[in-house]
Amino acid sequence: MPAIRALDKLDDILASSENFLQKMHERGNDPHQHKQLNRLFSPSEAADMVGRDRTTLARAEAELGMESLQRNPANNRRVGYTLEQVQAFREHFGTLPQRADSDPPITIACQNFKGGVGKSTTCVNFAHYLALKGYRVLVVDTDSQATTTSMFGYMPDAQVTQEQTLLPYLDSSQSSLVYAVRKTYWPNIDLIPSCLALYEAEMAIAAHLAAEDDRAKRLQFFSELKYGIETVSQHYDVVLLDSPPALGLISINVLLAADALLVPTAPRMYDFTSTVQFFRMVRNYISQIDTTKEYRWIAVLTTLFDQRLVSHKQFFEVMQACFGDGILQHVFFQSSEIINSAVQYLGSYEQPKPNRKVLEMLDGVFGEIELRILREWPSKRAMLHEKGIA
Repeated sequence: MPAIRALDKLDDILASSENFLQKMHERGNDPHQHKQLNRLFSPSEAADMVGRDRTTLARAEAELGMESLQRNPANNRRVGYTLEQVQAFREHFGTLPQRADSDPPITIACQNFKGGVGKSTTCVNFAHYLALKGYRVLVVDTDSQATTTSMFGYMPDAQVTQEQTLLPYLDSSQSSLVYAVRKTYWPNIDLIPSCLALYEAEMAIAAHLAAEDDRAKRLQFFSELKYGIETVSQHYDVVLLDSPPALGLISINVLLAADALLVPTAPRMYDFTSTVQFFRMVRNYISQIDTTKEYRWIAVLTTLFDQRLVSHKQFFEVMQACFGDGILQHVFFQSSEIINSAVQYLGSYEQPKPNRKVLEMLDGVFGEIELRILREWPSKRAMLHEKGIA
């Protein structure tokens, strides 16, 4: 069989695969102005979320302009509330969980340089969890593969250009990240998107830094993302950084911008080895760039945990012994439901009829992380103390 010219073969592959991706977006994964959060919350669910009983919510509907709520024609009962309506109730009753102005926003990097451990899946679902709770969230996609950007309804490269990513700020064309922030179809979640150009630009940045003779200026670059986030973070409670699966220039910026690290890893020897190498490299970089760098906490999240495998249970015990209080006690179970949702560019929380067992698992994982966040906010300490979890 004669050899095929590489460029011709790549053109064929890209033509068919990009056509498939376009069709997937046309089947319900369009940009955010078309993609919607279709999940409704029953009166009981909404009451739990707001912290008031169903009767109290029903009485407040007219005052909040909700007289035209969808009802079941068979019994005239409310079908449910949208997340926007739940948020309106929270604002009305003063039950929003958001930080006080005196509390600092917290920036969390979801980072590990090994791919395939559920990094983007964790980041997106955690953002959804926080939004459902009522927090204000900014998601920053720094990964050129742009999986997180796609999950929020934007098609990378086709609908996101280089000028709409972090790059204009990193190359000093912009003095703030305000230009890059865009709304998503999720109430309370904003996004700074990514696209393939982010990878190409990293090569140009590397060349620029290599030509810089002043060591202080070279090192200063690695804190640029930190300064950029500070220009927008006051509008949010939590900033989530989805990082590239490698330690490059942008990844190091993510490390220095984060107040806390969330490190997903599977309970397998080679994943564990890779994670230890990741921590070793993080230490090396920080020791060379900023020895005063502090993290509020570093948490290892066990992902892809298969309950049927004795080896996973045994290795989780090994990870607990090695990482101590740095490892989360809840684990992210291997789930076909989560995988199938991701194929549809959906998170588990936004399924119209979500799998309750999956949500219970995710609530356990993210609730443990949420508690770590709340402990960083002085205004929440009295509440935590009352609950006995300060």
